[in-house]
Amino acid sequence: MSARDTEAESGGNSVDGYNGSPEKRTKKKRRVLSCFACRDRKMKCDRIYPVCGRCQKTGRADQCAYDSRLLDRPRSNGMVLLEGVAASSATSEQRTAEIHEDNASSDTLRWKLRVQERRIEMLERELITKESRTQSQYNVHLPEEPEIKSESMIRGKGLRTQFHGPTSVMTMISKDRALQAFTREALVMDQSLSITRAGFRSIRDRRKANLKEVGARSHGIDAEVFAALPEKSIVDTHVSTYFQTWETTYRILHELSFFDQYQKFWEHAPGDYSQTSFAALLVLMIASTKCLAPKDDIFEGDSTVDREAASCLINIYENWVNRQSRKRLDLLFFQLHCMALLAKRTNCVKIKQDWVSTGEVVRLAMASGMHRDTGGKISEFEKEMKKRIWATIMEFELQSSLETGLQSSLTDLYFDTPPPVNLPDHALVPDSQHMPATLPIENFTPTSFLAVSLESLPLRIHLTQLLNNPNVHLRYDEVLRYDAQLHAFLSSLPVWDDPRATIPSALLDLQLRQYLLIMHRPYAKLAMQNQRFIYSFTACVEAASSIISAHDRLVHKGILALSNLRNDVLRVGIGLSQVVYQNCEFDNSTGPSSSSSTQSCPHIADGTTCRAGSTSAKDGMPDDSLYLAVLPRESFLVRTLIVSSVELLGRAHYIFERKVKRLGTGYMEYWPLSAAISMLPSPPMSSQQATLIESIAIPNEDLRSRYTKALDSFKSLTSEVMSRQKDPAIVSIPSLRNKTSNALPLDSMTGTSFGSPLVTIDDAPYPPIPCLAGGIDASTTSTSNFDVLHDTQLDFGGWKFPDFWEFDLAGDF
Repeated sequence: MSARDTEAESGGNSVDGYNGSPEKRTKKKRRVLSCFACRDRKMKCDRIYPVCGRCQKTGRADQCAYDSRLLDRPRSNGMVLLEGVAASSATSEQRTAEIHEDNASSDTLRWKLRVQERRIEMLERELITKESRTQSQYNVHLPEEPEIKSESMIRGKGLRTQFHGPTSVMTMISKDRALQAFTREALVMDQSLSITRAGFRSIRDRRKANLKEVGARSHGIDAEVFAALPEKSIVDTHVSTYFQTWETTYRILHELSFFDQYQKFWEHAPGDYSQTSFAALLVLMIASTKCLAPKDDIFEGDSTVDREAASCLINIYENWVNRQSRKRLDLLFFQLHCMALLAKRTNCVKIKQDWVSTGEVVRLAMASGMHRDTGGKISEFEKEMKKRIWATIMEFELQSSLETGLQSSLTDLYFDTPPPVNLPDHALVPDSQHMPATLPIENFTPTSFLAVSLESLPLRIHLTQLLNNPNVHLRYDEVLRYDAQLHAFLSSLPVWDDPRATIPSALLDLQLRQYLLIMHRPYAKLAMQNQRFIYSFTACVEAASSIISAHDRLVHKGILALSNLRNDVLRVGIGLSQVVYQNCEFDNSTGPSSSSSTQSCPHIADGTTCRAGSTSAKDGMPDDSLYLAVLPRESFLVRTLIVSSVELLGRAHYIFERKVKRLGTGYMEYWPLSAAISMLPSPPMSSQQATLIESIAIPNEDLRSRYTKALDSFKSLTSEVMSRQKDPAIVSIPSLRNKTSNALPLDSMTGTSFGSPLVTIDDAPYPPIPCLAGGIDASTTSTSNFDVLHDTQLDFGGWKFPDFWEFDLAGDF
């Protein structure tokens, strides 16, 4: 037998043979382990992927290629041995996949180690080459990051305290040492404020006594809920206002279902207690729209009559709901709780409890599974209402966390409930079996706001967590990165032509721009010291201008909902005034305030002592005494930004003053806002402005005139509150009006303490920027401090609050 016959016979018994088949065996091509370049040259190959060592050394890396079967052949468990060309960009584990056969495990392991070492060596060489090339072009100097300390505030003593985090406006006020020193000096110099204090304490105490008496008579029974409802025509007006205002943003009710039940409610007798829950819903609906009509409000004590009525309706609801069982959490249960949160915020009632209340509603919603997109016995209508309620609850809770400076319950919370579909209510029928196709977002519906708002919700949750975390310091490059993301969302907001979209469009813009103001404020304060941060100053002015313009347009149209609901204007006023003051220069030619003789520096937060007349290298401001803040002479851009900011702050002061007069709360915030704006230099007057006020004597501006400007603003507000009392007999001090009527009314066209010179927005006149107040009467000057509040325990560094602030510090706002 020949060798060829022997080979054929042995092949027939092999695995690759024909196994008795008459067909001829097909020879199996052996895989080549070496690269083709080394094999063709009959050279030894180290088999390193993607380029072997020999090809790398000889400069033929582009010719180094391996058998494709080594890269694509799968293992018995379905895994790939080595992932072809894509392995060069995958992880190291993917790039070093096994390429040898299953029976060569030791060779495979050595192969993997050599491939990994080779790959690391190549990357190291590339990195060294790149660094040397960069260093040869220029020297890299990383900018030094300023130290930005996290701030917080706690008020009270013992366990009866109230905490405010970094993003709270109250924290911004309490940590402003320059504002503390200014208000201290202003309060010391004017003795007439003691009369204001006594008058407000009198009317506040009487109002609270009446409210407590009414609350004591409430027992939370069903009859009280029905008794709180006015006649049907009045309820119809409030219901219409509610759907035109709130149901275009936060979705709580389904319009068709509500009006079907609304008609049945009035058809039954008023004593049908089976509909008490729906009656409670109507009570909250009235409360949420009670203070939305623009008019000259009448005061009952220090609060307006409408706000007091809304507060009574909210108390009736709370007394009733506390008697109800929580075993059954249905749709109406969550509608009532969301409506209660909205009514309280709109009327600034029990604001200090808002974060706790919203967090409780979030947990109740989670307990019922609203945060998960699960199946179960639920109709398409109920599924859609669940999406709307959950989205509304999240928006309430996140905004409350930002305004109180506390962590949000949504941080690191897993929720997969999809956003509500963009459909009008008439397309969503309760008994429908199939959900209609959603409309494009360009088509406005009452649900469009939530559909768009939820796109930026993850970013807003993340920013709220970062800004309120004392262990996290946002570097400036991170601030710029988040700035770009926020502007990307702002640019992508849809533009709706529907008249109903006025409030939703403004709210979508406001809830994004507030983060720009918060993030850039710490760096904008340093713009005068470091030109790198001028962009932050510009970003603050731009965000503040957009926020104030949005509120301007809404107030001009008679839409007061967002002004009542949110604190944007106060945040702009306090935050931007601090930025402006920190970038001013200080003129000591007029001398410091005569009554300031402390040894500590009121402008430095850590209480560092310094010499009189010196300038702090830390913040560039006078240390020992208050000096006059003036416009900077060197930096044209900073000077221009300051002038624009002062004019903008006048508008902010006017809008917030209107809110205080409309609701009868916020006095404690109004006084620091007035003082913060009074500290700033007045913008240069144009010829038109000079003609407007040429008949009024304008003294040289100094610190005392700025004190007077702030005091006159506050006294003018209190005078107007006292003159608009529902019961004039409530004013127990007859001389109060005479003492507080010296200041010009804030609506006067001849000039007041704040505002811009007859700014016109959509043809709506606004009060002019005031000429500076006259000199100070020596007979009203006093060197003694008023009594301080005994229920505060704050490190205010000498900021002694007089008693007349107590009415609001211990109040609702």
